[in-house]
Amino acid sequence: MKTALRLAIAGGRPAVPPGSHARWPEITDEDRAAVARVLDSGVLYGPNAPETAALERDWSGYTGTRFALLTNSGTAALHCAVVAAGVRPGDEIIVPAFSFVATPMAVLHAGAVPVFCDIDPRTHALDHRLIEERITERTRAVMPVHVHGLPADMDEIRAIAAHHGLAVIEDAAQAHGAMYRGVRTGGLGDAAAFSLNGSKHLPAGEGGLFVTDDEQAARAARRLAIFGEDTPPIRPGRYRSYWSNGLGWNYRAHELTAALTRSQLQRLDDRVAAAQRNAEILTRGLAELPGLVPPHIPEDRTCVFYRYRIRLDPDALGFSGAPLELRDRVLHALQREGVASSLWQLLPLPAQPVFRRPFEPWRPASDLAPIAPWDRAEHPEAARLLESSIVLGTADEPLFAQPAELMERYLEAFKKVVEEIETLLRAPYSPVEPWPPRKPPP
Repeated sequence: MKTALRLAIAGGRPAVPPGSHARWPEITDEDRAAVARVLDSGVLYGPNAPETAALERDWSGYTGTRFALLTNSGTAALHCAVVAAGVRPGDEIIVPAFSFVATPMAVLHAGAVPVFCDIDPRTHALDHRLIEERITERTRAVMPVHVHGLPADMDEIRAIAAHHGLAVIEDAAQAHGAMYRGVRTGGLGDAAAFSLNGSKHLPAGEGGLFVTDDEQAARAARRLAIFGEDTPPIRPGRYRSYWSNGLGWNYRAHELTAALTRSQLQRLDDRVAAAQRNAEILTRGLAELPGLVPPHIPEDRTCVFYRYRIRLDPDALGFSGAPLELRDRVLHALQREGVASSLWQLLPLPAQPVFRRPFEPWRPASDLAPIAPWDRAEHPEAARLLESSIVLGTADEPLFAQPAELMERYLEAFKKVVEEIETLLRAPYSPVEPWPPRKPPP
């Protein structure tokens, strides 16, 4: 039965009234008290400061790993994981063609080379069936990304890595609390990195957490993060030696970040449960509508739904044009209906200029090398996914922060779009343009 309601994009009433969304991040009185506790203590920094040390113990316990290190960003934590895995300049790391740019950028930070691999069309994670053909004598590690909060095929990836003597580095920036065959993310590889960015399930503004079970890897990561130093706790009356064993960065975080994260950690499992509840409502409702393919979650793992990605089936929706046009039309219609929806990446990572130029960190930005062509055919699944899908949840209005009732409003919006698809397809077309404007890559 039709809704008999016009699309908002055609003048109808939006399915989601203004003000329906809970904003993110959520800051409670307990969070404020945690920050005030630090300010009152007068201890605002230090590699072994009380809140930092306590958070590292808390996160190690949560992930089931032996060691944890707090850093000032998820990217810094990922760089630590790369170096801790023994990767050196000139080495290669296999990474997925679909992720946030921090994944391959952390490889560049170590002077290594990211080798892009296409993704599994169902899970959108690194396709383990394509890994071995990318292994060379310079390959040192594989970096699966638990994209949108769904763990990659870790058993298969670890088996390939073990056969070839490679390290496995988890990019778990979006996957706090996700489970794979009974094990939490962070404990599935040789090392892992999480993000504390304000858009994540565990938000502290900015920050990151590195974890590992390997004591040598933990020492290497800590040295990289703190000027190449070993920084054991200092007894009263003793001084820090400032003894740099090798090249290191200043990736330290501060006590305010640690205290806020510890407070937020108390609610992490509730957020994961809310995300999974909302995703279940959406998946059940979308199954009744043609042309909309919800996320595929294998039975042996859980997803925490940092984003909820929906693929569009042009044939089922009666559209014969370019997939990009259908994607943009549906996105604009949903946004006008009040749905928190976006794209989250417009092109696969290998299309970005930084990866199509020679890696020359000494070259000034005013003297950049020419950009090499990008071949879409090398990573067809990643390209196809981004051309034909949208995501629910944004940085300010993520799925895991929303009430269950709002999901019914979302489904009403999708029903309107499907039922009035002919009206939508006749409306003027306004393509999504990135900023700054750019021509499509050659």
